[in-house]
Amino acid sequence: MKQSLLLLFALFFMTSSTTIEPDTRLIDYLGADKVAIMQKNNPSLIHYYNFFLDNSYSIETVPADKLQGNNFEELSLPLSGGEVDTKVLNVLKLNIQRKYDENIYYKIKGSDQIFIMLSEEVFIKKYNKYRKENGLMDQSL
Repeated sequence: MKQSLLLLFALFFMTSSTTIEPDTRLIDYLGADKVAIMQKNNPSLIHYYNFFLDNSYSIETVPADKLQGNNFEELSLPLSGGEVDTKVLNVLKLNIQRKYDENIYYKIKGSDQIFIMLSEEVFIKKYNKYRKENGLMDQSL
């Protein structure tokens, strides 16, 4: 009985002391107060947003001749050496309305790259795979 109680206490202590560090871009978007409330009341949202910030889009380099004739809307993103600086990019601030079953494409202004906002369907599959692989989701789901 003592061993069971000790094990339960140890598990509780390990899980309660585990804090999820929010990405600084999330704090920049929502503000420190809202993120602190989220950490306290719904820490799984921190996981979601941290993953979203780096994995809700794709950036691909496209030959200039392939871009000619396409009517992609242009998007201004932070560039470094002619490529998107993904450490600075805050996708939450782009205010792109994602579609459930369709990716959205933009030409990145000042580069030969395309920004692809993943569809909700593709992103959720990617996120659920990440959650399963990292023990954040029941493996049977």
